[in-house]
Amino acid sequence: MTEHQLFYLVFLGQVLLISYVLPRQVLRRMRHVVRDYSPSEYPRLYPVSLDRVESAQRSYRNLNRVALAVGLGLVAAGVMMPGEDMLGWDTLSVMTLYLMLQFAPLLITASPGFTYFNPRRGQDTRSVRTADLSPRRFTDFVAPLVAAGALGLYVAYVFFILAVRQFDFPWFGGYWNIVGITVINLMCVAGIVQGLRARSCDPYQATADRRRRTGFVVRIAVFTSIAATLSVTLSIVLAMLELRPFVPVAKSLYFSLLAVVMFQQFRIDGVDFEVYREERVAA
Repeated sequence: MTEHQLFYLVFLGQVLLISYVLPRQVLRRMRHVVRDYSPSEYPRLYPVSLDRVESAQRSYRNLNRVALAVGLGLVAAGVMMPGEDMLGWDTLSVMTLYLMLQFAPLLITASPGFTYFNPRRGQDTRSVRTADLSPRRFTDFVAPLVAAGALGLYVAYVFFILAVRQFDFPWFGGYWNIVGITVINLMCVAGIVQGLRARSCDPYQATADRRRRTGFVVRIAVFTSIAATLSVTLSIVLAMLELRPFVPVAKSLYFSLLAVVMFQQFRIDGVDFEVYREERVAA
């Protein structure tokens, strides 16, 4: 199998995973929520009408179909027009633009129509309210050893870039590699701070579910930091070993892994839906 064939095989896996397999799982869970937790019994779960919920699901499904069709078209074009670059352009640039298209349907999940996955429920109308007053600390969600590993990896990466710069490779981006990863890490830190300090948009959410969502935000930020650093490092190492044709393969695998982690936010197992049930008033 040539590098060209290997890349398009891996890229096909990315297309199917992010634009077909994972979205189908999300929609299946959405239908499960609507079927088993109806608006009549769980009105607090639905900030909008059921028609809006179904409309959001259709939009999400159709956008993923568009992304799937474009991805399959890219694969077909690559197979029929073999060359070093995808469509005659820079392969990594095309892959990045396509990944943005694949992730575009996720914007739909921020709409009120995506029940449960969009936690904005509106005003709390309960007669009795409870609140979790315990502080949320970073170490509650990420082991200190993992945090230290992420920091150590970043420091090692900086020294690695400084060392590689001494060889004057014509393709090497120099200090821009440090700038790019530093920006990503700062964004991850900002996401962690926001996740720990932000007030919940869902007044009905159970305390355990709230802490689980906070933990997800914190852990995915740490994962993004580690994965981005390793991805860039691997790309540079492959280029140094004159294996640059394998860089797109590594990037596609990284994009697929990132998607699998991000889609974990759509898990519903263990969620306490009873907090959204209509409040019964004693006679």
